[in-house]
Amino acid sequence: MRKKQEEVVSEDKEKVANEEPKKKDNEIDQEKLDKIKDEIKSTKKKIKENPKNKQIKKDIIRNVLIAVVITVYFLFINLGVNAIPATEYVLDLQTFSIFAIIIAIIIFERAYKKDANYLALHGIEMIVVAIETLVILQFYSAESKYFYYVLFGVMLGMVLYYIIKSLVIYIRAKIKKK
Repeated sequence: MRKKQEEVVSEDKEKVANEEPKKKDNEIDQEKLDKIKDEIKSTKKKIKENPKNKQIKKDIIRNVLIAVVITVYFLFINLGVNAIPATEYVLDLQTFSIFAIIIAIIIFERAYKKDANYLALHGIEMIVVAIETLVILQFYSAESKYFYYVLFGVMLGMVLYYIIKSLVIYIRAKIKKK
């Protein structure tokens, strides 16, 4: 009986001895997994904290907001056609155009002081809005049957411009990262 007990005890010791290395292998794997998780977390933090990523997001959001404002501007011009008498509507379009040029001049001055190319580009875009407003005024004054088509085309063109511009900013940023 003692021999059987000793055999059972020796078998148990062998099992325990065989299990310990497996646990160590699992612990090593767990340690490796923890290191990998920490590296992934630190990489994600670096990506989020990267100032270039913040600038890209800021540029894209700025362009989307400008597109929304310009769309609302042209929608109000469209709504004003039927709601405002003709003489007042013409005067409003002239005023809007002059106001857009004044805003463009202010933006150009700020771009010059800050030496910021993106502000100069926004100034050019405001001049284009002023010119488009004058084109709309000309079509309205000529009582053209294409007035609504021109108005819709101008609005759609500006929206497409800002969407494409945002995509170009995003794609350029992705290319620079690689």
